[in-house]
Amino acid sequence: MTISAQFGLIDQETFFNKKVASKDLSNYFLVKNGEFAYNKSYSNGYPFGTIKSLKKYNMGVLSSLYIVFDIKKNNNHLFFDSFFDSSHWYKEVSTKTTEGARNHGLLNISPQEFMNIRILFPYNISEQKKIGDFFAKQDKLIELQTQKVDQLKKLKRGYLQKMFPQEGETVPRLRFSGFSGEWKEDRGNKIFYSFSEKNHEDLKPLSVTQNQDVLYRDYLDPALSYDINKLSTYKMVEKNDVIIGLRSFIGGFAISDKKGIVSPAYTILKFRDAVWDFYFTKYLFTNYVFIESLKKITYGIRVNGRSISYNDFSSLMLVYNDNIKEQQKIGEFFAKLDKLIEEQSNKLDQLKQQKKAYLQKMFI
Repeated sequence: MTISAQFGLIDQETFFNKKVASKDLSNYFLVKNGEFAYNKSYSNGYPFGTIKSLKKYNMGVLSSLYIVFDIKKNNNHLFFDSFFDSSHWYKEVSTKTTEGARNHGLLNISPQEFMNIRILFPYNISEQKKIGDFFAKQDKLIELQTQKVDQLKKLKRGYLQKMFPQEGETVPRLRFSGFSGEWKEDRGNKIFYSFSEKNHEDLKPLSVTQNQDVLYRDYLDPALSYDINKLSTYKMVEKNDVIIGLRSFIGGFAISDKKGIVSPAYTILKFRDAVWDFYFTKYLFTNYVFIESLKKITYGIRVNGRSISYNDFSSLMLVYNDNIKEQQKIGEFFAKLDKLIEEQSNKLDQLKQQKKAYLQKMFI
């Protein structure tokens, strides 16, 4: 088993999609349902590691790098589940170790030192239970909302597969009524042309995010620096231009809804036919078939540390819909679905922030 800050104690095959433990488990600790384990490995947002109890299984085994413990009788497990979700135990742990006292990413704290930390909690079991039950309800709300967001994302992936033709096909499997016929198939250079217009220092610099959104750089991060003296070398981008960059975001393609300038490291493409729906194009570049087709031209390119050029892209065969009315229907459908996902994701974030605030206020 392993400990995830998000999922708690979970089996390694589920979390890593493979076994990472050795075959010899003789030195591993047995952990039973309801018992706690301390992962001393720090991660983003968890500077002193993570403590979780085993909930999803009757028992499991953990590496001896973990500290396994249980609470004494006449105490409420749900209360301590919530207490260890808070940061109120960090200070005591910090007194048992020193800054920089880490060994291969693990806090240098022994089981004996950990068991000697002081924590403040109510002796009244009824108060413990009230607090524990309260946070259990908070966790249930978060769990249900997470499932709702995951289901919507899964629904979107399904529609992207059905409403865009699959590999080797030119007709989507799901279509709005009133539309029929094959989609067109052309090489990239038949659809786009390369564009590189500079000396527009009067326009605002843009950045492309991991989610393929194009944002004004100052809005994204006012502290994000760029050399004002080099803005004349930046390329102009207009609405509906396609931006290609050497990034880790899906596919590396983004379509702009803004006018501005971008680093000369980006490749800018314009449509030869100006009648393309913004949202349809956005989702065309995020569907699985398009991303898979990119692998044919990106192999070796990003490894060598350069962006995809127009010449690289010009030979790519692209299946697309040239009916603007059907484009708009498809684009509008996915835009509404994305809006729904955003709203539900915001609600999930609010629930998490609400729990975080309660954790700060209801523990000492």
